[in-house]
Amino acid sequence: MDAIIAEDMKKCILVIEDELDFSELLKFHLRDSGCKILCTPNGNEALTQAQKHPPDLILMDLLLPDFDGLTLCEVFRRQPSTSSTPIIMITALSSNVTRYCAKAAGACEFLAKPLDFDALKRRVEALLTTPADHSEADASRV
Repeated sequence: MDAIIAEDMKKCILVIEDELDFSELLKFHLRDSGCKILCTPNGNEALTQAQKHPPDLILMDLLLPDFDGLTLCEVFRRQPSTSSTPIIMITALSSNVTRYCAKAAGACEFLAKPLDFDALKRRVEALLTTPADHSEADASRV
């Protein structure tokens, strides 16, 4: 019973990535975080997962098969259960315009592919240990 309670008390990271290999790579690099990691390949499933298991952090691709990542980010910001959840946008589109749009949509971090996994781990750890409203507070970091 203690294991079940401990599992339920773990922080939850929701990974929204349609490329299975990259999703698995993210899980591999975050395995030592001590968090429960939920992965989904599209925005609709992500919204369902976020309702069932409100995440403590969202890692999401910008280009998804069913949702524009910016729109999905805005949807998460409008939902009470995820309005202050930190969102890290991960994408190969790394122009200044894309960064600005990610910030405007509510992402607090923006990481470009190819990804520096050590930097990702540091940002994940910092965001999960800082009790703050990340929807606006860390938006300047994007």
